[in-house]
Amino acid sequence: MSTENPSLLERLKEGLEKAKKPFAYILVFIAVIIEALPDELLPASSGTSARVATLLVLSFILMEILFEIHETLVKKSSKLIRIKSNDLFSRIARIVKDEKHPTIQYIGVAGRHGWQTVIEKLLVDNSKDSVLDAAKFEIEIALINPKQCEETSLLERFDIVGPIIKQISKKIEQLSKKQSNGALSLYTYDHMPNMIGFLVNDNYLFLALAYIEKQDGEKVLRAGGTDYFIYSKNDLFGGQEAIKRFQGWFQFIKENDKNIGADTTSNK
Repeated sequence: MSTENPSLLERLKEGLEKAKKPFAYILVFIAVIIEALPDELLPASSGTSARVATLLVLSFILMEILFEIHETLVKKSSKLIRIKSNDLFSRIARIVKDEKHPTIQYIGVAGRHGWQTVIEKLLVDNSKDSVLDAAKFEIEIALINPKQCEETSLLERFDIVGPIIKQISKKIEQLSKKQSNGALSLYTYDHMPNMIGFLVNDNYLFLALAYIEKQDGEKVLRAGGTDYFIYSKNDLFGGQEAIKRFQGWFQFIKENDKNIGADTTSNK
């Protein structure tokens, strides 16, 4: 229906919406006047009927307003939030800030975005965003096995994973020497999952899908630098199921990792 020529029903609805608030004020004013009138000017039965009618109308208006508020809140909470990879750090930092026991599980490919722009920044001494001051923290990282980048042409451009793993291993060594309240662990996988991202406090999932597309006739693997969707266990669009699947993938990686040992965790 064209908005330039609204129907009679649409015009009535618009008029009622505009008149609802002033009408409520008028009813309240009338109720006050009725209550203030002397008994001799207003018969008892008439006064009671007027009060009841006024209260009923006000109740209906109030109910409609409450339903509108509820509908607005539901609509807002049902929107799937999508963010750029550059916004990951600020979002995750806000969640773990002042948390006593923050936990993060991160599945990446090379880890360039996840490690260097998010997790490493959360492990900086004397930073307002650092988790090092938490009573206890646990960060687990899963990246592609560097050997796969040498053996699979599709993964060649992710060969930076080697240097990234060295950076993480160095940080693990540093933390093992001075930290007793937290753990940083590293795992590698051979069979890449189709989902990557961050699970924070077992409740908030920042999820991106790894996918293959053709570019200039060549197959290209996209992962990490793409947009992320934010899920939570209590959202209205399958967040609990998405988190369950992510946890399943991470557990599979941990169980099949060949490098689990003394040099891959900062807190044994």
